[in-house]
Amino acid sequence: MSLRLRIVTPERVLADTEVSELTAPGIAGEFGVLPEHVTFLGGLDTGVLSYTDANGDKHELVVSGGYAEVVDDTVTVLADSAQPAGEIDAEVAARDRDQAQAILDDPAADTAATEAALLALKLAETRLGVS
Repeated sequence: MSLRLRIVTPERVLADTEVSELTAPGIAGEFGVLPEHVTFLGGLDTGVLSYTDANGDKHELVVSGGYAEVVDDTVTVLADSAQPAGEIDAEVAARDRDQAQAILDDPAADTAATEAALLALKLAETRLGVS
């Protein structure tokens, strides 16, 4: 048994394939999906989405925001952003992390800047962990 997985961002389709399982970062915690899963709709947090394809190969992507829907053995992920592990530049991620940390270390930063920096820091650290 398998699942059909589609991962889509506003920029591109990242996956449209058969998989045996997947895990994703939900806003209420990480969740997993296997064949014959109940119908489900959940929000995505920033984190690692991983899946095992029909050949048994494991894949990882960093996703940030969006939704995941499971209906009739089809998983559709509509992510605000997603990046496969192989496309992550560790130097860029480290620079993004350092810039976010600098904002967080600035006592004059306003609330909006601090909230944006917290999100950017989480994304950068997740990208570094996968790269």
